Parts: sequence; C-alpha cells; structure tokens
Amino acid sequence: MVQSFRERYITREEHQRIVDYYRKLVARLYGDVRDLRAQAEVPVKQAQPAAERAGKAPHDLGPNVVSLGSYRDRRKSRI
Repeated sequence: MVQSFRERYITREEHQRIVDYYRKLVARLYGDVRDLRAQAEVPVKQAQPAAERAGKAPHDLGPNVVSLGSYRDRRKSRI
C-alpha cells in the first residue's frame, strides 16, 4: 500500500517546484506575447506588388528572403 502510494503521488516540495517552474514559464511567455503584439502595432512599410518587382533581378527577392544559389532541380539533372 505504501509503495503504490509513493508511486502515484509526489511530495509537496516537488509539487511546489513544478508549480513555480510553470508559473515562471507562463510569465515569460506572456511577456513575449506582449512584446510581439507591441511590435505588430508598429506601422509596417507597404510591400510592393509582385508586378512591380518583376523588373528586378531574380536574385533580389526582398529583405526577408534567403536565396540559396546551390539549388539543383534533381528532376532535370537525372540524379
């Protein structure tokens, strides 16, 4: 009986450590969400439509795009 009780339940100290950990985690995540919402409210520069970007060089895809020049289409190269 005592062994099954110990297997199923944790001590108060262990429970308090778990509660403290999750309390800190929730507080940190709440702060991150608050910061992201504040950033989202900042006005963003209007993006150019794709038709206006068509004249630019193909390697210039914008500030948020990383282009990998080493891409090889394996369907065409038969590898």
